[in-house]
Amino acid sequence: MASTSNARKRGILDWIEHIGNKLPEPALLFALLAALCVVLSGLGSWMQWRVEVVRPTVVMVDKVDAQTGAPVLDAQGNPKRVPKLDERGKPIVELKKTGQVLEPRSLMNVEGVYWMLSSMLRNFTGLPALGLIFTGMLGIGLAEKFGLFSALMRCMALATPKVLLTPMIVFIGANSSVASDAGYIILPPLAAALYAAVGRSPIAGLAAAFAGVAGGFGGGIFPNAGDTFLAGVATSAAHIIDPTMPAVAATHNLYFKALSAFVVTIAGWFVTDRIVEPRLRREIDTSGFDTSAVREMALTGSEKKGLVVAGIVAVMVLAAFFSMVLIKGAPLHGVGLPRLADGNIPATVGAKFHEGLELPQVAPDRVLQSRPVEQTPEGAAPGWIIEQTGRPNVLERPGDRWSQVIVPLILFVFLLPGMAYGVVTGTLRSQKDFIDGIYHGVRSIVPVLTIMFFLGQFVNYFTYTGLDRMLAYSGGALLVSADLPVPMLLVMFVMVVIAGDFAMSGMMSKFGVMAPIFIPMFMMVGMSPELTTAAYRIGDSVVNIITPLNSYLLIILAVYQKYKKDAGLGNLVSLMLPYSVFFGVLWTGFLVLWWFSGYPLGTDASLTYLPPQ
Repeated sequence: MASTSNARKRGILDWIEHIGNKLPEPALLFALLAALCVVLSGLGSWMQWRVEVVRPTVVMVDKVDAQTGAPVLDAQGNPKRVPKLDERGKPIVELKKTGQVLEPRSLMNVEGVYWMLSSMLRNFTGLPALGLIFTGMLGIGLAEKFGLFSALMRCMALATPKVLLTPMIVFIGANSSVASDAGYIILPPLAAALYAAVGRSPIAGLAAAFAGVAGGFGGGIFPNAGDTFLAGVATSAAHIIDPTMPAVAATHNLYFKALSAFVVTIAGWFVTDRIVEPRLRREIDTSGFDTSAVREMALTGSEKKGLVVAGIVAVMVLAAFFSMVLIKGAPLHGVGLPRLADGNIPATVGAKFHEGLELPQVAPDRVLQSRPVEQTPEGAAPGWIIEQTGRPNVLERPGDRWSQVIVPLILFVFLLPGMAYGVVTGTLRSQKDFIDGIYHGVRSIVPVLTIMFFLGQFVNYFTYTGLDRMLAYSGGALLVSADLPVPMLLVMFVMVVIAGDFAMSGMMSKFGVMAPIFIPMFMMVGMSPELTTAAYRIGDSVVNIITPLNSYLLIILAVYQKYKKDAGLGNLVSLMLPYSVFFGVLWTGFLVLWWFSGYPLGTDASLTYLPPQ
């Protein structure tokens, strides 16, 4: 009976794997999507597709004094206007017709073909995430090349007391995404050997490590290159519906990510010790397992010294960073000023910034009008809309200065300690070694850059044709009319992403497809791009450990077969399924609770979106 069930499982998994393998590679997929935009733009233009523009507008009322009932006046003596709230305390948003009708702009004509050819390079280099990813990976790649990440993970795992072995393994895995995919290679075999050395099932150790690395990929207490990519794509998607919205920061999900790492750790600890290991203990005798792998992974004297020196350098880098944040007058102290695209601070007349700070007066003739945006989501910083040459132009988000330099911080906090570790251990001996370390980081993102080239074409084709706005307005109008609660939308979106995981691999590629569709639609019902991104992180992460499309699944299976010769893909998936279920339920519930709390997801990252007034 068991064998029949197992065969059925394997048959389903084989079918999923077969279908997934038939799908094109991410780069080719975006190329096909770009081609689809071309065809649809021509078809839509010929068939005269039309979509009426309806903009979400917050219903405003006069603010009244709670005690006297008298209108509250501003400094000019005019009644203050505030959003009208429904019985749930949510601002009431109405769809107002603008009289504008959208039509697809064809790419299948002379002007369209010329635009595609002339904009090809700009479509790639103009992606917001391009420079961010490249800069961040220079430091991360060098630290990985010289062995810092490997030594650090081994040190933490080997030094952990037996009673805390499971949570530490899962926690290290949940934070290993900062080292790109190194966690997949280093941590699972190490965890399996450690469990065998202390008389526990090595397969349980393997499962705990794999669950932490893959299942917790969207969490972590450290910002990483993936954050910068998600922020850049989210910004481009948000501008479909609101071109005046400030850019989404790389720290947009920082608080949520950091606490998610602990949620994943607790869930992984429970599943490993209470569900997985008791089952394995009944099935597998651990007494005969080879524990020599633990000795082979022990740190050498130079590696220990290298970690100490790298730690000192890391502390010095962070101390320098925090001094620039905390000391008044330092480069990163306080809040930033809104700037035009050329870096100049706009002229204002009597405009105030945070805590009454006056904006400097520069080039009055450059700006027609500058006004503060008073109605912002709860907890969000005020912003500015600049009317320059008659066109609304969003400035960089005025917020804490330090949050705007998080990517250079990632560069230096890994580059300098990685160099120090390499010098001490001997992996960095010459200028050539240094350049090789830099090249290692660059080489690691070559596949990403290839994907981004075609992603850039797809995103800009989608925008040029107007199909993005047509889909956003029509889909958003349906969501507004449905009036579904935000928690329900979050759960539904997580499930959509989970389903997508069985059809397309790769966090970045899936987000490149989903973001231009769902972020604008959800903005029309008041969900911020940051909130949509947080939900995407969950759906993408929890299925990584069971989808056959995960390229590292076969590597994990090879380690599994070292301890259980006849193990197949079905065995591995059934082993990891409890993690996937628990992670999905608890993590999604955690996000829903976070939404009810109203606390920002990260720096300058609101949960809600209010359209400009």
